[in-house]
Formats: sequence, structure tokens, C-alpha cells
Amino acid sequence: MPSKVLENGTVITFDDATKSVRVLPRASILIVNDRIAAITDNADDLSIPPDAEIINVEGKIVSPGFVNTHVHMWQSVFRTLAPDIVLAQYFDWLSQMSSTATKHFTPETVYVSCLEGYLEGLNAGVTSYVDHAHNNWGRDIVKPGYEAAVDSGARVWWCYDVTVNNEKFPEMEQWKTFSGIAKEPAPSRIQFGLSLDGLAGEFSTDTEIHLNNLKNATKEMNLTAITMHHMAGPWPQGNSSPSLITSQNIHTTNIPIIFSHASFLTTDDMSALNQHNLFVSITPESECHYGHGQATGHLISPQASLGVDTAFTFSGDMLSQARLWLQTVRNTNYRKTLDAGLIPNKTPMKVEQAFLLATRQGGLALRRPDIGVLQVGAKADIVVFNGDAPNMLGWSDPVAAVILHANSGDIQHVLVDGQFRKRDFKLSGEGVKWSWDDVKSRFVEAARAIQPLVKTPVPAPEKLWGIAEMGDVDVASTVVG
Repeated sequence: MPSKVLENGTVITFDDATKSVRVLPRASILIVNDRIAAITDNADDLSIPPDAEIINVEGKIVSPGFVNTHVHMWQSVFRTLAPDIVLAQYFDWLSQMSSTATKHFTPETVYVSCLEGYLEGLNAGVTSYVDHAHNNWGRDIVKPGYEAAVDSGARVWWCYDVTVNNEKFPEMEQWKTFSGIAKEPAPSRIQFGLSLDGLAGEFSTDTEIHLNNLKNATKEMNLTAITMHHMAGPWPQGNSSPSLITSQNIHTTNIPIIFSHASFLTTDDMSALNQHNLFVSITPESECHYGHGQATGHLISPQASLGVDTAFTFSGDMLSQARLWLQTVRNTNYRKTLDAGLIPNKTPMKVEQAFLLATRQGGLALRRPDIGVLQVGAKADIVVFNGDAPNMLGWSDPVAAVILHANSGDIQHVLVDGQFRKRDFKLSGEGVKWSWDDVKSRFVEAARAIQPLVKTPVPAPEKLWGIAEMGDVDVASTVVG
């Protein structure tokens, strides 16, 4: 692959010594193969290979790619179906647990739904994903989701969710299917992981047996991540909290564990995260949209990253998530001061922290310090923002411009492993199998076929899973009377 030079841009790097962003106002980046080989504020200092392509990024903002640490890509085809529902409805209507929704999926539907979801993110500068792949209800719909990850050109930790008590697709057959996929040759940007939702309850009995099975699977399939949902609070408490998982020694597999949402962490949970270097994935828009709640995320920023969750209900970009979480934390902490009858005297969270949550923190959640940063030796996952758009014009602080002003339409280039995935504002991949026009037509066809079959929401249950009490919610309206 020819080398590339991004020349004379404003580059947002990271300084390990200060643990903070460092901005180089006029710098160049040399990309050799899939890595950043050099960053310099004097282009004359670069030793440029003779075959290198020079890309002028003067006046533009050069950022690390964004990291989405929680998403379910197979659901992308449901886009706009659920603008006004709560989580208790989602489970019975559009989740992997709903036979009403899943029975209409063909292998092609799963494939194009996942592929379009990855491309939506790439278009918005998301270069890395942790896909909680719970397209797990039948034999023929597992592999298409994985193939979409491979074909997308994105960096993906593909974490399959093995379920129990599925008579049509028994647990051992799922393991066999997953193991077969993991043994196939794959590009290095594709890593395998495991989602523990379906298995977490099993660890409460015969813990040692299940732990050994997990360690064997980790070794056999070279698993590099574990992810699982965790809520607590008023939500039914499963065997999924950081304190329980670490007490069962699941963390001794020595691979990262990401707890998605983690809305109501206890003091013991937060201690377990810190002690064992485990992370949560906060999904601000989803948690606001569905009513998960998010009571403790603002207390654990050093062990937090950001995700999207069900991208079919809102956009799959990380700019929205970082912006919403920044202002949520600010509002939460301001309220403490205001409720005490005092005027806030400083901001509770700086813009730089929101930027890091969407970039470097995602890499750290995966124990990959070479992801989500622009440093020599890091993966060449890079996003270039146009600085001349009406909403960006006049910027002086590039981090503030990205987090508070930018949108996906401002992103001119996106590179993963040093290869273009978006160039000059158009999705077009180097060395990928897709063309955007083809994906677009196939996705629209799939959406038009499946959405009429599942368009009617189910009512909220009287009790969630027959256990948890439901409660009334105050409703805001512009209608008088």
C-alpha cells in the first residue's frame, strides 16, 4: 500500500506525559502501511517515501477516529420505527428476543443492515466499533453479520452473544458456528469477542466449569474483548454487575470487559472497575430515549467510554453522543450547586474530556492504546474535518469545533488502517467490496420489505418480564388543554 502524507493540517494529538490533548496548529502526518510513522510541525523534516501520496489538509482539523464501544448493527434496517417507545416495549417488539421482529430477517437482510450501519458510522468518522452481535436466533443469520463487519472496512470487535434455551439453535451449535467463523482468515482490523448476556446467569451455578469453558474459548478463538449489558437500579438485576463478574473471576481471562449502560453502579461496582481496569460504555442518547436512566456514569469518567446502542432509533455518529453526554454531566453537576441555592463557579466537564471519551477512552476500554489517538506508532485511523463549513468557520479551538460545532457533513476524509473509507465527502473504500450506490439500493429494498411487517408497536407490559413494576411518567406537550 503506498504511503500517505496529510500535510499542513491542525492535528489533535495526545500527550502521554500530561494525559491531555496537544494541538499542533500546522503539522503533517506520515502514514506507512497501517500505522502513523511520523508527526511533525515541519513538513521539511519528513523523510517521505518516493511513492507517497500527498494530501493537502491545510486549514482543516485532523482528529483521531472515533470509537463506538456499544452497538447492535443488525437492527439498522428498522430505522425510524421506534421514535417514541420505552425500553420495556423494545424488548417485546424489535429486540433479538422478539420473534415478531426476527422471523422476517433473511441472511441478506442481516448483511445489508449491518453493512449500512457500519458505513453510516464511517461516514461520521467512527472508525472502531464494539458490535454486541445478538443476531443469534438462527443458524443462517449469524455469519452474514460477521461478513458485513469484514466487508465494511471498519475496525470491529465482533462480539457474538451466545444464548441458552434456544431449541431451534442450541447453545452448543452456536458455539460451533461461532468457532467456525473465528477460525476463518480475517483482516487484522477484525477482532473476535464474546457478549456474555446469554451466559452471565450460567456463571452463578457451576462457576468453575463455566469459567474454564470461557478461558478455553478465549484461547481457541483468540477472543480479545468481552461485553455485556448491565443496568440495576429498578431494572431486574441479573448476574452482570462489575462486582459480581469480578468475584467470579471472569476478569482473569485477561481480556477487557465492557459493561454497557451501567446506569446504576454501586460503590462496590465502581471499585471493581477501578481495581481491575474494566470499563463501561455510556450510551447517552439511548439512555435518554428509552428510559434506562444514567445515575452514576458521571462519577466514573476514568473508566468510561461512549457508545450508540440501537442506532436505528437515532444517528450512529459519536459527535452526538459526546455532545449530549458533555451537557448531561454539566447539567447534572450544576444542579447540585443550584439546588443548594448557589451559583456555579466553574464548568463540571471540559470539552476536551468529551472528546477523549469518544476517542482515546474507547481505545483504553479495549486495552488498545494505539486506537483513538494520533501518535507515532498508533493505528492510522484518522478523520479530517473541513474547517470552512458555515458552522465551523472562524474556529480557533479545534477540539471545541469538533465537539460543539461539527456534524458528519463536515467530515471530508476518513481513513482506517491508513486506507480511505471516505474521501472528499464521499464514501468510497480502498480495497473494499462495496460501492455506496449498491449498498444504498439494497438497504432501502430491505427496509421497505421488513418495516411494514413489524411497524405496529407493542404496548408496554404491566410488569417487565413479569417481575419489575412499571410506573407513570409525566408527559410534556405543546397541545393546550
